[in-house]
Amino acid sequence: MAGHSHRSSIKNGHKGFKSRHSSKGALKRLYKGKVEKAGAEKNDNGSSKSNRVLTKLQRKNAAKQLRDQKMASTMEMKKLFEGSNGAEKIVTIIPLASDVSAADILKGLVSSVESEAEDDTGLVEAPFVKDVHIKSFKSNLKIISPDMGNFMNILDSAKVADFVVFGLSGTSEVDPEYGEQIIRALELQGIASYMGVVTNLSAVHAKEKFQLDVKQSLESYFRHFFPSEQRIYNLEKPSDSANALRTLCQKFPRGIQWRDNRGYMVANKVDFIERDADFGELVIEGTVRGIGFHANRLVHIPDMGDFQISRIERTACSMRRKKGVSDGLSALDDELHNNFESNQDRETLEEFAPNDAEMEQMPQGEFEYENLEAARYDDHGFLPGREQHTNGVKVPKGTSEYQAKWYLDDTVPMDDEIEDYRTIGGEIDEADNEDMDLDLQDAEEETIEDNEQTANEPMFVDLSAEEEARQLSEYRALEKEDREFPDEIELEPTESAIERLRRYRGLKNLHNCNWEVDEKDPQAPPEWGRLLRISNYRNTRAKILKEARNEAQVVAGDRIKLYLKFPKRLLETIRHPNQTALAVYGLLAHEHKNAMVNLSIQRWEEYDKPVPSEEPLLVQYGARRYRTLPLFSSASNSPNNVHKFESFLQPDTLSIATFFAPVDFTQSPAIYFKESATDPKGLELVGHGSFLNADHTRILAKRVILTGHPFRFHKSVVTVRYMFFHPEDIEWFKSIPLFTKSGRTGFIKESLGTHGYYKATFDGRLSAQDVVAMSLYKRKWPRIAQPLLNM
Repeated sequence: MAGHSHRSSIKNGHKGFKSRHSSKGALKRLYKGKVEKAGAEKNDNGSSKSNRVLTKLQRKNAAKQLRDQKMASTMEMKKLFEGSNGAEKIVTIIPLASDVSAADILKGLVSSVESEAEDDTGLVEAPFVKDVHIKSFKSNLKIISPDMGNFMNILDSAKVADFVVFGLSGTSEVDPEYGEQIIRALELQGIASYMGVVTNLSAVHAKEKFQLDVKQSLESYFRHFFPSEQRIYNLEKPSDSANALRTLCQKFPRGIQWRDNRGYMVANKVDFIERDADFGELVIEGTVRGIGFHANRLVHIPDMGDFQISRIERTACSMRRKKGVSDGLSALDDELHNNFESNQDRETLEEFAPNDAEMEQMPQGEFEYENLEAARYDDHGFLPGREQHTNGVKVPKGTSEYQAKWYLDDTVPMDDEIEDYRTIGGEIDEADNEDMDLDLQDAEEETIEDNEQTANEPMFVDLSAEEEARQLSEYRALEKEDREFPDEIELEPTESAIERLRRYRGLKNLHNCNWEVDEKDPQAPPEWGRLLRISNYRNTRAKILKEARNEAQVVAGDRIKLYLKFPKRLLETIRHPNQTALAVYGLLAHEHKNAMVNLSIQRWEEYDKPVPSEEPLLVQYGARRYRTLPLFSSASNSPNNVHKFESFLQPDTLSIATFFAPVDFTQSPAIYFKESATDPKGLELVGHGSFLNADHTRILAKRVILTGHPFRFHKSVVTVRYMFFHPEDIEWFKSIPLFTKSGRTGFIKESLGTHGYYKATFDGRLSAQDVVAMSLYKRKWPRIAQPLLNM
């Protein structure tokens, strides 16, 4: 075996040197340019959070503080509900099957114990509201049965409830088109505590063994929606009925944060005192819940609107007030502490700022565009190969100095952080390439053949109008099935691009542009300058909530009479409080004023119809409901707060809905509906979300994309057609950069002929499958939402 030599088949290399302390270069490679925050100390795991070891005494003290907080919260709930004179627990009964009634559920609950109820001689059919006193548990219940044919009434009744009792049937299933959407809608708007009951298991089978199988099936169905609830109660069994009633009387309900951050109450009695021909005082008597009321604040009644408080009269004090206020007071002092009148500091019902605060609007006739020549872009703000033309550029009449930057010298740096936006100057990132990707496999062969036929022609030939129309129809027929851009628009041969797109502007980058919030735009709504403007929503919200808690004149548990300034024309809309629950919600400071509000929205997973922007939707956030035309935009976090307008609400994507409406400082959940004549409840659940903020600096930019077809190539110079059809359009948009689906960028070089052909220079060679595009942007202004009253 001459010539044999051993060669190692495994090459592991040298082991790295193990050092206790890393070198500066190793740390740079590890952190990759990340800068540590000042004052932050890293622990052993590389986290800036403190892992300080607590002593035994400190751990015991922390546990004691947590225990004391829970005990204090429990004591507050006990003071609110305990005793025969305690506040009533509000229980809303919602039957989910047609053969189950709220009256049967109420009868099954109270049949096992002695109770005192209003009109206990006979239970009327829904809707009804009954006050029931349970002697055995020394508890008061207010039973609400909503009108099951009115979807909004169901939501309102469950909104104020401490417990929601769902009635299931052993003989019929829950209607998925109605019953299940009720459950989902209640979950989305916020539900406190809940319970499932069944009243007709005996109708399934005479033997209890077969009834148990049906009950287990119903429990499995109920756990699908409420996983924390392990059982449902059979109200035909006295033991189950007693346990269900004991749970309602002795269990403390869970809270709903947005509801508990404002005062609210359900009316026990309603009266009206006439003052003049048009107005009077609506007197609503009930028990305060939530953080309480203040006489200088406004209140909201669903389906009626906002109202001013004339005065508040406290008829019975809560336990906290009895200890802190009522003890040792004279009759005069007690009267002063039980009557609160509004003063000159009370809030008004003005929805907008006064007229003298309105912004100066530009007259329609002054907003005219003339011939536009903008500069090109290179490293200093101009594209290579072109000279700067900043002097002598004509801009729209009435354009301010900041607006001239849109047309003259836009030197905004690039930012490709968000992939949903198009950059029209500089490079196109890979995310943009994927979003703009074409599928032109069917048109490849014909396009290549056309390029081969025209490549040998030495000069441009101006085609006849008939030939131009024929080629245009062929090209549009090819691209009909493969529309590449969601924002693409087409210009007709007889249409002027200048006239159609005169309000659009070209931007180098949507996320770094300098877009002034209060620009003079004739399309701006006249109320724009009179909206409530909040510079820091989060801090303002925290301050208002804290002040509302500290300044409340009547608190949870107080029995009061609320005197509201009420128009006589709305009296016919008020039903007796024993038929329909009349809820009153206290508004926080400034919550009556209109602002530019932003709510998150996500399409309901079972709703498969398209949801376009600016289409009528019913939105409910908190206690309010409005009919609005929302503008959808991407939920991006851009540094300049400019966001891309979305024409449709995409499935499985979180978007932002923007419109003008009263601000909300409790960040309540939002539900979106669409009116439907075919749906059994008259409404279709479209989407859900929550109130985010009131940000008037959020700018929505609508993008349109003009596309052209390259059909003659010479190195990096390409002849493009079908983007424009008139030479004057090319001169107008000559300053706007171009891009292609393959990531090339370029600019218009010169116009050719009379049919809208032009030469364009790009930063590389183009393929026959490329499509040349140009992006333009226009500001979209939100619409005013209209309150949904008397529905």
